[in-house]
Amino acid sequence: MSLTLLSVGSNVGNKKENLERAISEISQVGKVLRVSSYYEAKPYGYHEQPDFLNCAVIVETFLEPEKLLIELKRVETVMGREKNDRWRERIIDIDIIFYNSLVLETRDLKIPHADMQYREFVLEPLAEIAPDFIHPIIKKTIRELLEALPYTPFVDFIPTPEGNFYMAALGTKVNRTSFSELKGRRERNEYMVMLKRALQRYFNGERVGFEEFTIDDSHLTDFQKKVYTYLRTHVTWGKTISYGELAQKVGTINAARAVGNAMAKNPFPIIVPCHRVLKRGNKLGGFSGGEHWKKYLLTIEGVTF
Repeated sequence: MSLTLLSVGSNVGNKKENLERAISEISQVGKVLRVSSYYEAKPYGYHEQPDFLNCAVIVETFLEPEKLLIELKRVETVMGREKNDRWRERIIDIDIIFYNSLVLETRDLKIPHADMQYREFVLEPLAEIAPDFIHPIIKKTIRELLEALPYTPFVDFIPTPEGNFYMAALGTKVNRTSFSELKGRRERNEYMVMLKRALQRYFNGERVGFEEFTIDDSHLTDFQKKVYTYLRTHVTWGKTISYGELAQKVGTINAARAVGNAMAKNPFPIIVPCHRVLKRGNKLGGFSGGEHWKKYLLTIEGVTF
């Protein structure tokens, strides 16, 4: 016999009845040992949909993980779940979060469930019925993961012709922006909404300076702070500056190495406009996102190079 921890949710129709029916169906594939309270939760990932009702269930089962997944998908189908886009409305959603302390990754199944440590709607019900269960990879209990959640950034992204642009915020500071995927919470967050709208206006060609957004500079060196502050306050929309000029302005004698290093390690692309730093003769020079991103951002701003 194996123990599996499941997350069950619904945001279509009578959500409470949907959860109750799902738990009844689950009892046909294993012995239901514990069920958490029902928790209301804001939508995750895609925000323009009804709130969810969620719970956690501990089940004792003879089924191996892959077979259990098949049976749980059958329950979803029987209850009328239809295929739709990721994070969209669903009459029922049943996820395997843990299976004993197994670590497994196949084409169809990943255990522990990916990103569960960022999801309050998963952690809160689990913390009620299995607070001391230890995540086999992270090596923290469910209770500890839930307690860490307020210190976890919210994340989102904007699709662009060059690919997705990602952003993260914590409290009232920009935690990071990136051309690569960022991990974190995906519930609606008002500061993140403001940041995303500003970035969307930027990508639409509006002159956005991002002055109202504070960056988290706690992990930056004094030199990086000086460089990034100068760029944000002086090298505004449509302007450019050379590596040598920037080195002079921030008072460094080792221009190529020091400034180039700050450009490459910039954790806040666009917010800190390193794409506006060019080599002598308006040549592009290096950029953390690659030449194609640098060209794209400069083109948005009407810069010729």
